[in-house]
Amino acid sequence: MRYPSMKFKDDVMNKTTFILSVLGLSLAACSEKEIQAPNDFEVSVTTAKYKLSDSVQFNISGNPDNITFYSGEPGREYDKRDLFSSDEGSLTLQFNSQTRAGATLPRNISVLISTDFNGEYNKEGVKAAKWTDITSRAVLPANTASNADVVSGEINLDDLKVKGSPMYVAFRYVSENPAGTAQRYWNMGRMFLINKVPGNIDFEITPTIENGLFQVVEFQGTDNKWTINTGTATSHRLIHTANAINTQPDDDWVISRGFQVFQTFGHKKNAVNVKSISGGTPETFAWLYSVPGTYKATFIALNADRDIQKEVIKEVWVTIEQ
Repeated sequence: MRYPSMKFKDDVMNKTTFILSVLGLSLAACSEKEIQAPNDFEVSVTTAKYKLSDSVQFNISGNPDNITFYSGEPGREYDKRDLFSSDEGSLTLQFNSQTRAGATLPRNISVLISTDFNGEYNKEGVKAAKWTDITSRAVLPANTASNADVVSGEINLDDLKVKGSPMYVAFRYVSENPAGTAQRYWNMGRMFLINKVPGNIDFEITPTIENGLFQVVEFQGTDNKWTINTGTATSHRLIHTANAINTQPDDDWVISRGFQVFQTFGHKKNAVNVKSISGGTPETFAWLYSVPGTYKATFIALNADRDIQKEVIKEVWVTIEQ
């Protein structure tokens, strides 16, 4: 029995590879040819001015696969559909806390904010930063033992924002009279840092981060320290167990990542679907504006398959009068 030579095998493989490459290019060319931009798509209005009680009638022509609409109202602006930075937002912090062990002494927990921390999670880095104590702005558990979460309330941080600088949140545990009093147990969780921009969806800054939201920095005391239960930001728990009498004094920090507090969501969620691939193209589309003003209405026409998307954007200015 004779076996084919390796050269014959190589020739066959090379020819097969060439054929597959040509076939792939042909399919790509066909796909490119089949998916055309919806250049026949047009949008118009009969008049540019409408009364507040009248719906704006947009006239549509062409037959794209999909049509999406942004009205131009606050929260529905095409130009702000992606993540963007806004100076108009109001920044709030909220967290839950609980305490146990029944020690009736002044709270040995502090809530701190910094915008110049250098991100070096050690004593030197923490000492070099300026920290603003906002503990008095928060609702914390009463001076008794409790196993229930207490919500801090929405803490406004607008006065502490610095454009271009990330914001860090820290919880500091300091022993008080450790030689004669058992210290409190603290459990902090469900922290939300939210940027609220008028007319926009509230941007929850913290839930976008999963593991590694906080890091521990020890200043004093080795008996106990902060422990971090990782997971999503909504289930993060920062726990400092209670020190018994005659344990070493504690000065323990747990510090967050730096947060870009001017960021906010875009408005993709507020787009209106005018047409999908399974439906026909309407000749008109009506929209009722609720507030007088001048708006840039935007329509996006899209033709697409699994690999290729081609779109055409049409803008129409309308004025709504009282």
